[in-house]
Amino acid sequence: MRAVIAILLLSASAQVFAQGPVAADITVNKTAGHYQQQKTQIDNRVADIRQQNSAWELQLKQEIDEVKSNQQALSTRLASKRAQLAALNEQLVELNQQKQQLTSSYQLAVDDMQLVQGAYQKALSSLSQQWQQSPTSLIEDQRQQSLTVAKANSSFPSLKQLNELVDYAVDDMQMTAQVARTSAAISQADGSVSTQELFVIGGLMAVTDTDLPSLIAFTDKLPTAITPVDSDVSQRLKTWIDGETQLLAMDLSQGRMLPSLAQKQSLGQWVKDGGEVLWPILILAAFGLLIALWRAVVLLYWRPLAQLENDASTKADLQQIKQQLQSVSRVPAAKVLADAIVEGSSVDAMDQRLKQLMLRQMTQFERGLGFIALLAAMAPMLGLLGTVSGMIETFQSLTEFGNSDPKLLSQGISKALITTQAGLLVALPLLLLHYPLKRRAQALSLNMEQQSALLLALNLEQGAGYGSK
Repeated sequence: MRAVIAILLLSASAQVFAQGPVAADITVNKTAGHYQQQKTQIDNRVADIRQQNSAWELQLKQEIDEVKSNQQALSTRLASKRAQLAALNEQLVELNQQKQQLTSSYQLAVDDMQLVQGAYQKALSSLSQQWQQSPTSLIEDQRQQSLTVAKANSSFPSLKQLNELVDYAVDDMQMTAQVARTSAAISQADGSVSTQELFVIGGLMAVTDTDLPSLIAFTDKLPTAITPVDSDVSQRLKTWIDGETQLLAMDLSQGRMLPSLAQKQSLGQWVKDGGEVLWPILILAAFGLLIALWRAVVLLYWRPLAQLENDASTKADLQQIKQQLQSVSRVPAAKVLADAIVEGSSVDAMDQRLKQLMLRQMTQFERGLGFIALLAAMAPMLGLLGTVSGMIETFQSLTEFGNSDPKLLSQGISKALITTQAGLLVALPLLLLHYPLKRRAQALSLNMEQQSALLLALNLEQGAGYGSK
C-alpha cells in the first residue's frame, strides 16, 4: 500500500515540476488532498477487511469448536451405538441358543407324542383284534364299537380316551376270571343265525346252553357254533352246565382251532394261496406229465430186436436177412438194419450207413426225455422264486405297517412256502418218470448197436457176398 502511495506522490510531483512552481503547489495540494482521501478510503477498506477477517476467524473458530463438539458427541453416540449393538448381538446369540433349545425340546415333545400316539394306536389294534377273538366280547359288545371309533380317529388321544382304554383293559382282566351268562347272535352250521343263551368261561371259551352244547368259534363276522364230533365232549359240557361236576374240558385256543379242525383246505384255496407263481408250476406239471405219458407209450410200444442168429443162419444171404428184418413190426432196430443193407455195398459203406441211421433212431429214442428233465429242474426253482417273492411282500408289509402279532407273520410265510411245496411235488414225479424212460431208451439203443455190430460181422464172414461185389 505504501509503495502505491509513494508512486502516486512521485507522479504528482513530476507533473507539478513540469507545470511550474505555482501549478506545482496547487497540484501538490490537490494531490495531497486526494491522497489523503484515498488513504482514508484505503484505511477504511483495510479496517473493514480486517474486521471481516476477524469476524470470519471468529466464525471459523466457532464452527471448528462446534465441529469438535459435534465430533465428540458423535464419537460418544457411536460408542453408545456400538455398545448397544454388542448387547443386541449377545441377546441374539442367547435367543438363538434358546431357539435351538426350544426347537430340540419341541422335537422331543413331538417325538414323544408320536410315540404315545403310535403306542396308543398299536394298543387299540392289538386289543381290538384280541377282543374280537375273545369270549369276553360276547358280554361287552359295545366295547368293540368304541374301539372302532377310536381307531378311526387319527389325532392325538385325549386323557379321556386313554382312561377309557385302561378301563376296558382292566374290565377285560376281571372278566377273564369269571363265568358269566349272556345271550348273543350265533351263526349255526347250516348258515342260519339265532340268538342263544351262552356260558362265557373267562377269556378261554364259550358254550351254548342247549341240550347238545356247542363250542363257539370266533370269526371276523358272527361267532359260529360248532358241535364237537365226539359226543362224549358234548355230554361232559352238559354235565358241567347242569352242575353235576366241577370238571370241564377247556378249549385253550379260544375257539381258534375249531374252524381248522372242522374245515380242510380245498385244492382251490390251496391254488389261490399259492399266488401267481403257482400257475406256471402247474402248467409245467401238466406239460411234463403229458410228455412223460407220451414217451412211455412210445418206448413201451417199441421192442428190442432179437438176435439175428435166431432169425437166420450165419451163412444166410444178406438179402434173406433183410427180408426177415422187414417182416418184423414194432422194432425200430430192424428197420435201421434193413435200410443199411444195400446190394453191392462194401462193409465200410454199410458201417457208415449204420452209424447214420442209428444216430437218427437214437434221437427218436431220446426225444422228449431232456425236456422232462428240464421241467423237473425248473419246478423247484420256480417254487423257490415264489417263496422269495412271498417273503419279500410279507416283510415289506411289516416294514410299512408293523405288526406285533407273530400269527400274521407265520401265516404269510406259510402261504409263501406253498410254491416250494408245489415245485417239489411236481419235480419228484417227473424225476421218477424220467429215470425208467431213460433206461428204456438206453436199452433200445444198446440192442440196436449190438445187432448192428452182429450184422457187420455176418457181412465180413460171407467174404465173397455183398461186400466183395
